[in-house]
Amino acid sequence: MKKNGKELFAQAAGAVLEGRGAFMAASLEALAERFSLDAASYYEYDEKTGLLRLLLRHASGVSFEHEENLRPLPGSAAARALEGLQAVSAKSPAGCFLYSPFRLDHCDPAGGRGVVPCFGLVRMERSPRRRRFSPAEAARADAYLRSYLRDYYKAELLSLHRKYDKNVAAITELTEVFATALRVSDSFRHILSGIQTYFGFDRVRLYLIDEKNRKLKGELSADIRGQVKSISYEEIPLEPGAHRFADIVLGKSSGAFMERYKDCVLYMPLAVQGVTIGLLIVDNLLSQQRIEPEELTMLKSFGGQIALAVDNSRLFDKVEELSLYDELTKLPLRRYFNQRFQEEFYRAERFKQPLALVWADIDYFKEVNDTYGHQIGDKVLRETGRVILANLRKIDFPCRYGGDEIIILLPQATGEEARRLAERLSQELSELRIPVPFSKAKELRVTLSIGVSTFPQDASSTDALLEKADDALYWVKSHGRAGIALYSDMAAEKEKAAGGGAHAPV
Repeated sequence: MKKNGKELFAQAAGAVLEGRGAFMAASLEALAERFSLDAASYYEYDEKTGLLRLLLRHASGVSFEHEENLRPLPGSAAARALEGLQAVSAKSPAGCFLYSPFRLDHCDPAGGRGVVPCFGLVRMERSPRRRRFSPAEAARADAYLRSYLRDYYKAELLSLHRKYDKNVAAITELTEVFATALRVSDSFRHILSGIQTYFGFDRVRLYLIDEKNRKLKGELSADIRGQVKSISYEEIPLEPGAHRFADIVLGKSSGAFMERYKDCVLYMPLAVQGVTIGLLIVDNLLSQQRIEPEELTMLKSFGGQIALAVDNSRLFDKVEELSLYDELTKLPLRRYFNQRFQEEFYRAERFKQPLALVWADIDYFKEVNDTYGHQIGDKVLRETGRVILANLRKIDFPCRYGGDEIIILLPQATGEEARRLAERLSQELSELRIPVPFSKAKELRVTLSIGVSTFPQDASSTDALLEKADDALYWVKSHGRAGIALYSDMAAEKEKAAGGGAHAPV
């Protein structure tokens, strides 16, 4: 069945999308089918050496790569076809042959040389028992091949256009990844996964500069399986000669390793406004696949966006952290506490573990501000926060609840354990002396009033636990301050007083 021009172009375009080798295989197959050939071979001519290089052969319905160098003898059919750029037929004991020369333009895959000419010939073959190529048939076969190859350049342009469209789509989606990375908690994971997904590298790694400690610290690694893992254990001194990564960031010599693997590894320093903030490394070391020039160009074009996204994420995390912590006491703020309180209470309920809540109030703090000023008040808060942080376990969670009120969550702690912590805090704070040079006493002492409630003994909900700790705190403040009360003890004492007929003030 004959194919028209549109069908040929569609076939050519489809083959180009798979690669130049696939296109040539398709052309040989089409020739063999249309002109009843036993075989067809594709040669490229090297004008410098005068050799014909056999690259592809189609025979018995199968196309396969073949490597063979031939030197056309002067006056041979192949030599005459190349010299005259016209089809030449020949017959020998080996069979009947038609040599059809061509010049084929194709695009440089590296993108640096534009259109590259290719010169060669296609040899069409029939066995000795079959008819030779008549002049009319030779002309038709030659015209058919030229028509097929003439569409190659158009088809390749179509392929490049589709690849360009795909790259534009990738650029759009990756830009969105980098833009939205600011709004996700695991932004670095988001960025690395996006790069790995759209480029298909074996591995993508991110290292960031720790200016304070002069180190290059590992952050995350994403691999081709979609797994993202921490590489925070990798810390490289930012000194010349310490490691090739450090040398790259410092702009020093790359070394032999980089030269050896330059085709499958890319080291890309990340810079914002001329300041290097880290290093992105992509590689195909596992598959040993060459990283294509267009991939390098495209990834490098993203360098500024990647660096900006990473820097924005770090800045965002820092701002978010500052918004969750009190600058004076260095304790978490109330909104952060509310989140953790729900989590810890749920965990205590689920695993049937105790949970204690300590509610502390700095005694006479308003009077301190009114008498000595807010600078002295700030010193009191700062020292209180320091003492609290120095005495807590890693699982404990303190909070500046508001003003001079401080709440401490003590997971897996009983009322007695909470009391011992409260006593330790009270003791250390009572030993503090805040200098007040302009006062008569020259110094200020700090005391705390503390109320403690526990789950499940005192309350079965977060609101009730807060309420009971507040009740215990109020009881201490109404009984002279600078003391500690467990809600359970306070309730027992109130019940005892009520049973004896007395109506003690609460």
